[in-house]
Amino acid sequence: MIEDDYDAEFRYDVAPLPALYGLDPERVVLLGTLSKTLDPDLGIGWVVAEPDLLHRLARVRAELSDRTSGPVQAATALLLERGDLDRHLRRMRLEYARRRAVLVEHLGPRIGGDTAGLHVLLPLPEEAVAPVIAAAAEEGVLVEDTSSTCHGDPSVHGLVIGYGTAGGTELRRACEVLARAVERHAGERGGPGPESDRSSRRSRDAARPRPGTRGRRSGREGERDPEGLPRPTRPRR
Repeated sequence: MIEDDYDAEFRYDVAPLPALYGLDPERVVLLGTLSKTLDPDLGIGWVVAEPDLLHRLARVRAELSDRTSGPVQAATALLLERGDLDRHLRRMRLEYARRRAVLVEHLGPRIGGDTAGLHVLLPLPEEAVAPVIAAAAEEGVLVEDTSSTCHGDPSVHGLVIGYGTAGGTELRRACEVLARAVERHAGERGGPGPESDRSSRRSRDAARPRPGTRGRRSGREGERDPEGLPRPTRPRR
């Protein structure tokens, strides 16, 4: 069984998911990557598996002449050894939680998938998708529909909205543009998708500061990693 450690680092008002690898290391191969947490251009990921399988994978990689720059590997190892990557993740969870709160504020119970990751789903009636995308593009906001993430016809129609690279004023303006476009072309027909109402209520609760909350100091002066933004748990390598 191959387990993709997807979005394990960026979970917000839900508890971290335990890895299947911890249940049966002989049958599960755990994959991970730094593409979302640091930079996709690093080209660094990892595999946690039985030694025999790792040796076979290493031979295949050598035959493919696929390798990552030595200095990049060394720099990444140093980040891990010093704990800098953990500190970076705590800062970014806090930042992405703020951005997610902006989406929830403007798009409300319509959105789903906001408990983890760096994007949300905005379900819409099929006939409203193209007009909403066009209206948003006229004001400089570019979004994709669910067909771009599916093989064949999507089972759910709507928009996939990423917030990994947009922040602050830019993200708020984009959300305002999208909210107007959705209201104009979908109105009440673009109601909440499955589970999105409950998910959004949890998101609002997580976005509000909790009185008396004590958290870990982050890398930025004066910021704390609040409860509700749990650190990811990993199996021992």
